[in-house]
Amino acid sequence: MAEEVVATFAGPLNSFAINLTLNNASSSVVQSVGISGRTAKFPVTWDSMGTFAGPATLTSTVGVDTEVVIANFSGFGPGEQVSFSGIDPDFTGAPSAGVRVLDMAGARAFAQFADGTTAFGEFEATTAGALRAILSK
Repeated sequence: MAEEVVATFAGPLNSFAINLTLNNASSSVVQSVGISGRTAKFPVTWDSMGTFAGPATLTSTVGVDTEVVIANFSGFGPGEQVSFSGIDPDFTGAPSAGVRVLDMAGARAFAQFADGTTAFGEFEATTAGALRAILSK
């Protein structure tokens, strides 16, 4: 099994509907995933992380209303998928402007695993019209 987490903001790229899917494609339990809006094409502040769904438990979300948000999990095991729907990012310094999926290109992300290792990646546009980051150890 590859040692990575695949994070995807579903498209289309011009959509204002911001939804995130996290796939644990590693052999380790994921403890947390963080995303930095500072490095996005247009820096964003995470106003809300929306609604969480999946087999893992979301134990906390740290950094809402800042440029770096971290979601902490319990039981996010290998081969599992979780999602956040209805995320509300705002452009940093301009909260009344709408953020599209493509505006978050370049955002960097990390995953921390229960074994103490960390994986990193950056969101890039795909040919399928989504933004994807492969967080590799």
